[in-house]
Amino acid sequence: MPMQKISFHFQISQPYRLRTYRFFDINVHHDYFDEFQDSYLANRLAERCYLPANQLILDLIREHPGKIAISYSISGSSIKLFQEYCPEVIVSFKQLLATGCVEITGSTFTHSIASLHGKTTFMEQVRLQENLLFEVFGIKPTTFCNTEMIYSDEIGEWLAEMGYQTVLTEGAKHILAWKDPGYLYCNPFQTDLKLMLRNYNLCDDITLRFNDKSWDMYPLTAEKYLGFLKAVPPEVPHINFAFDYETIGEYYTKETGIFEFFRSLFTHFAEMDEYQMVMPKSVEYSTEKYTTLNIPWAISGMGEEKDTEDWLGNELQQEAFDQLFKLEPLYLVSKNETAKLNWLRLQGADHFNFMSSKWLSKKSVKRNFDVYPSPYQAFINYMNVLNDVKIQLAE
Repeated sequence: MPMQKISFHFQISQPYRLRTYRFFDINVHHDYFDEFQDSYLANRLAERCYLPANQLILDLIREHPGKIAISYSISGSSIKLFQEYCPEVIVSFKQLLATGCVEITGSTFTHSIASLHGKTTFMEQVRLQENLLFEVFGIKPTTFCNTEMIYSDEIGEWLAEMGYQTVLTEGAKHILAWKDPGYLYCNPFQTDLKLMLRNYNLCDDITLRFNDKSWDMYPLTAEKYLGFLKAVPPEVPHINFAFDYETIGEYYTKETGIFEFFRSLFTHFAEMDEYQMVMPKSVEYSTEKYTTLNIPWAISGMGEEKDTEDWLGNELQQEAFDQLFKLEPLYLVSKNETAKLNWLRLQGADHFNFMSSKWLSKKSVKRNFDVYPSPYQAFINYMNVLNDVKIQLAE
């Protein structure tokens, strides 16, 4: 029996956070972003998560040559924040890339939800991210992981047009039905575009339940977790994981044992004959059979429904989204580069998360840094900023 391939993908997406921007600030001043919060959170996350987690991965790669493989998607906004406030994080990712055992995939420049609107701005976001990845890391990705794993057949066609070979997305049950997320699939219209699907049940055992003392499997150890993997039939070729990198050190602090868990788990993968850790780009050259998978409506990695409700689920979000993309024609002709960058930043998924009125489990981590007392307050603040950006784009 061939070894099962294990793919671990970590997402990093820190936005430029909006400060309080009132109606009377519109067309008076244009400093929308909270530099104090941006600096504080970038450095806090660097200290708790990015630097120690990167060091953990680097140590494991050195201890087990050729046995550890990891991939990341890092939004352009995150890279810019690292450059501005904690450049040592960039250095640590360059060290990881130099090992040849780490892949950085394509993504959107500002963790944008533009793919839910249309092709033009989405492709602009992807192009800007590609330029930044080449500038900072000297790479051109061929694997793509969209914001929060948003994907549809149409989005896949756009990505194939841009030269991508593989896309990481959610193994949503309503799309797969009886099929297993561990097989390779492809876009029905661009059959050369391969799809790797996340096994969200196995991911949730870590991201939602790792420190849940009411769980009958608490405390979760690497040995217990390997037992969960045994439930995947041995003939299934892939087991794909993807979740926020902040799970290591921020959502679960070092005191919970999260670092020791991943060190032990990855060590087991490196030493066991049953598993082989791989980077997503490895499937580009795979001779494995794959079948088409129809995804006519956008899916994502969010919630039980795996849909887009977290960003467009209520009237506030829909109004903000509609008004945001009404400015696309202005963006395309504007010469104001600062206003154009600000418009791109306003597409970030986090701004729409803050407007969500959807009931979220106390275990959810997506709103850890929410500073608004209500979705309505988030909406009003956002719309004030958007209205000023509109004026700046039109000048």
